[in-house]
Amino acid sequence: MTRAARPLEAVAACVALLLVTLFVTGGFTVAGRPFTRADEFVILLAVIVALRALVAPLRWPEVSPARVAVAGALGYALVMGFIVVTRHLGLRTHALDLGYYVQLVWSMAAGRGPYVTLPPMSAWGDHLSPVLYLLVPLDWVAPGAIGLVIVQTLVLAAGGLAVFGYAARRLGAAPASGAFALLFLANPSLHGINIRDIHPQAFAITLMVVAALAFDAGRYVWCAAALALTLACREDAAVAVVGFGIWLAAARGRRRLGAALAVASVLLLAFDLKYLMPLFRGEPYPHLHRYAYLGSSLGEILLNMVIRPWRWIGVALTGGKLVYLLVMLLPLGFLPLLAPRVLLAVLPGLALNLLTVDPILANFRSQYQAFVLPFLMLAAIEGYARIRDWRRAPAVLALGFFASVLLTARTTNDLMITRWRLDDGQRAAYSLMRRIPGDAAVSTNERLVPHLAMRRQIFVYPTGAGISTYILDLEVVLRTQPATGYREIGRAGGWILLQSGS
Repeated sequence: MTRAARPLEAVAACVALLLVTLFVTGGFTVAGRPFTRADEFVILLAVIVALRALVAPLRWPEVSPARVAVAGALGYALVMGFIVVTRHLGLRTHALDLGYYVQLVWSMAAGRGPYVTLPPMSAWGDHLSPVLYLLVPLDWVAPGAIGLVIVQTLVLAAGGLAVFGYAARRLGAAPASGAFALLFLANPSLHGINIRDIHPQAFAITLMVVAALAFDAGRYVWCAAALALTLACREDAAVAVVGFGIWLAAARGRRRLGAALAVASVLLLAFDLKYLMPLFRGEPYPHLHRYAYLGSSLGEILLNMVIRPWRWIGVALTGGKLVYLLVMLLPLGFLPLLAPRVLLAVLPGLALNLLTVDPILANFRSQYQAFVLPFLMLAAIEGYARIRDWRRAPAVLALGFFASVLLTARTTNDLMITRWRLDDGQRAAYSLMRRIPGDAAVSTNERLVPHLAMRRQIFVYPTGAGISTYILDLEVVLRTQPATGYREIGRAGGWILLQSGS
């Protein structure tokens, strides 16, 4: 150990202590400067640990890779579970999409079918997610938002175990197989997807890795089941299965099977968009507007992608989207680039995000990375397999971990007591929500919708005013957008509860 190692360890310990203090107190002041963000200390700690690793090798306890993966998955489930539950309890979840899915699952559990009022329609006309029928029994036992966000967290945590299984088959019992499980669980895109409410397509992340693991293990029934569940996540999850078909053809040499799966997935997507979903919605599929410059139908879009590439090159290769690609690769140490055949599988999901005019799809923390992340992980493992005998190979994984910490440090802010301890305004909102009957139609603030969505009619104010029995929103909102025909029956903490009638 060099002379610089000890001082760096001492500094790291001090920063870690300050970080814990920040979590517990919510903030403190040093020399007149307030510190109220945990991510600043997390980044500083990561830099110090990286410097310590550079001056002298770090010694890690000898633990089997399987135990590392299991411990990582359990730790992820506990920490992220705490974050998503406290975010919901702290009124930091949203009408779209948590409130939407709370009402949808509640409606199906009550035998009313996939109906929502955000806006009023059959949910299958907006996004086709029959996988949610599997959550109906959960709603009978533990109805509401908390059960949904916990299920999503557990599914994503299980992805760490699936990544370990895949890595163990490709790398053997090397410590790197456990490291890849942790690298997946530390991924900033995974955290962004997990934290922002619930999205059925997020399940595809774990399911795609499970499908690849099952195929390599010769468990073809399990592989088919994982693919079927992926298709049930959402209509556009067919894009992920197209990617899996490419993986079969390019990475496993099963060209006929891969081509058949890819073609079948495209045909299923075309059928859903053109016939099935408009049947539920009563009008054409609404989400192709993101690619309107390429055409108005799936077939036209695909055709123009091939014969008129000049239309989309300028859209796909903007500076912002190139940064997006960099940020997706950096947490994996750029390892996917070493496995180009496997990396081909990411192209369909990546095309969705690069060819759109909607910038949210190229946000690395958005749910739209669900069809990209699993194939990047598979490619990263295959890429590492090519360099595992290189003595610097562990440093590449270390780069991935370092980048992951920097890019996901903001997640740790949600562990601060100020983020999850209820204030007077939040407690007031709960007291007013308790006064609303469970069967009443409600128009409310979008942050309250997930808490009130288990009913036939729920709206985001001012939508639904006039047909809702109750309105609950902030004073400032009702002052600028007053509700006529309602009387005030409660006021607390900046919130006002109105009831219809004079």
